[in-house]
Amino acid sequence: MNEIKLQHIDYQHVISKYALLLVFIILCVVFTILSDSFLTIGNITDVVRSNSISGLLAVALTYVMISGGIDLSIESVTALTGIVAGSLSFNPVLAVITALAIGVFIGLFNGLLLVKTGVQPFIFTLAMSRLLRGVILIFTKGANIYDVGNSFKTIARSSLGPLPTPIIIFSVIVIITYLALNKAKYGRYVYAVGGNEEAARLSGIKTRKIKVSTYLISSVLAALAGIMLTSRVAAAETNAAEGWALDAVSAVVIGGTSLKGGQGGILNTLLGIFIIAVLNNGMVLINVPSNYNQFIKGALILVAVLLDVGNRKAK
Repeated sequence: MNEIKLQHIDYQHVISKYALLLVFIILCVVFTILSDSFLTIGNITDVVRSNSISGLLAVALTYVMISGGIDLSIESVTALTGIVAGSLSFNPVLAVITALAIGVFIGLFNGLLLVKTGVQPFIFTLAMSRLLRGVILIFTKGANIYDVGNSFKTIARSSLGPLPTPIIIFSVIVIITYLALNKAKYGRYVYAVGGNEEAARLSGIKTRKIKVSTYLISSVLAALAGIMLTSRVAAAETNAAEGWALDAVSAVVIGGTSLKGGQGGILNTLLGIFIIAVLNNGMVLINVPSNYNQFIKGALILVAVLLDVGNRKAK
């Protein structure tokens, strides 16, 4: 008689791998029970469309944080490029090109200065965020821009069939960034730099170029978010995107990207984005005060950070 061998299942590994997805499903089930408005096509479309713009910042940060850095200037890049795009909205092509060019310039400036000076990315990009907010106030004299061209508005307000343009653009960006990070040599280099920069350098990887490229990606995607935001709300406001950097960091950390670098991924960030989106939307629908929302998001980040520390100590 042949001996039948049962395959050993590492339940701890399975639970760890799918914990984030389980949390997302549980949240959706809870809010579906508590609110009749949650699981409707209109509400789901609004949630996905709204977070397709702010979610670009979380996708951008995933690259930077995997490489061992952080970029807190992204929300100010979004606001600045949104202001510039709104000012030039009479010519949509010029507006988009100029805004993206500003994103490229800021990304290169951040990356090159960081790798050359060795300044802590947290402090440097926080200072850049304040500096760019100052540039916005100087440029606009504190006035919002509401005279946005009709052609420019269609960028984020149009649809392809049943799908709004922001969702399509976000989906394309997620696919491209996922493939670059998981299927291309570049992605392996990003992980290597974040995991052990010195070892990556000794193995022949041009670590400085890789780190600069992650800040370039970060700022360009933030600029794209600025274009989309101004187009969608038909206005460019000086305080636009305030708090988006924190939500982006939250989504990336909740998604399992390590604060030390070398670990994380786009799909987990995507889950992190929509866990926060579901929390925000669900608690509004059931009339939970906003301060509880902040408390719960803070608790989620704290748990994610503690799990990251615990995982690193266990290795």
